[in-house]
Amino acid sequence: MAHYYFDLKNGMTERDHAGRDLDNDAQAIAEAYAIADEISSRPPANREHARHVCVVHENGHEVMRVPVITRMQRVSAAGAKKIS
Repeated sequence: MAHYYFDLKNGMTERDHAGRDLDNDAQAIAEAYAIADEISSRPPANREHARHVCVVHENGHEVMRVPVITRMQRVSAAGAKKIS
């Protein structure tokens, strides 16, 4: 089991100081997707930068960045795919 942190990046970094113990990177990535989905309905603090949830292993290694996609962006992307 390892400890993972889930930092929010949006031009600036909002550090996760608590983190969570998880079995492996795959579980941490799944958790990051859940966090990104949860915060997608909140307006971004900085609209000039894309938001990402960064999965950081306890050793400091960045495992993955998961984009935070707003509900409006999802609707726009779905509409764009139908037109193509």
